[in-house]
Amino acid sequence: MTSPTNDPPQPPYPTHAALEAAKQFVSHTPNGLKLLFWPLNADTSPALETSGLAVMAAGPKHPDPDVRTPYYDAAAGAWHPVSQRPISEPRVSEIVVRSWDVSDWARSWSELHRECADGGFEVSAAERGEGWVEGGCRGCGAVRPPVPEGDVSVVVRGTGGVGEGEGEGEGEGGGYVTVHDYVSTVHPWLVGLRGDILGAVGTTSGNNAPLPAQTELMVSCRLMDKLRAEEREDWFRNARKKPSPGSSLGELLGPRVEAHLGPFAGLPSFMLQPKGPRRE
Repeated sequence: MTSPTNDPPQPPYPTHAALEAAKQFVSHTPNGLKLLFWPLNADTSPALETSGLAVMAAGPKHPDPDVRTPYYDAAAGAWHPVSQRPISEPRVSEIVVRSWDVSDWARSWSELHRECADGGFEVSAAERGEGWVEGGCRGCGAVRPPVPEGDVSVVVRGTGGVGEGEGEGEGEGGGYVTVHDYVSTVHPWLVGLRGDILGAVGTTSGNNAPLPAQTELMVSCRLMDKLRAEEREDWFRNARKKPSPGSSLGELLGPRVEAHLGPFAGLPSFMLQPKGPRRE
């Protein structure tokens, strides 16, 4: 895995997928996406101006969720300065964003019913199918949730840098993805996906039913290409936590993901980090 160079970024910018394929390290820009206070509630508006999106104060080591500034200043009619920052280092022209929860929903449901299914669910898709009947689990009769089929994702394309200088943002790759490019595309998409997210998080939490419709959710930006939703209380608990070098991988990623890490969940995080910068 190579590390980013110190050369000033110039257009055309690569896509996030191209950097991943080249095994090039891609990290969050300091004081960028990770500063977002991003609610996803029943009454959350798809319009950013009235969405409740805010920017947390940047602390010495981690953002402070209790000190926030609105992402949109209604009085000034302006977006927060963080909106113009690139989302990543190196800068990217495009990124495909997925919902971790919804993408993992089918696997989570199969895992939840592994023990009660006749003979148990096996690893392979063909063997796993032996534990299914039309519309549900053979063991307990629970109805399989309406998991969306296909790739549940949205593409964000960059406009950053366009018009800032000769050639900037022109040609192959276009501009770089800014925080505003990201949230203006991803936020309304997540609002429309909220029903599926409630179902997926409910399954991952060990239930055969979606979370209640009024459940307050927060968007977690730990991984810029795979977003997770957390219940508000859990999100605040994790946001206020200060990871130490001895923190386990499960503690860093959150309680719901920890359940799927198996024997790796309790390992100290430093044992799982590659040499050089840690992959976000």
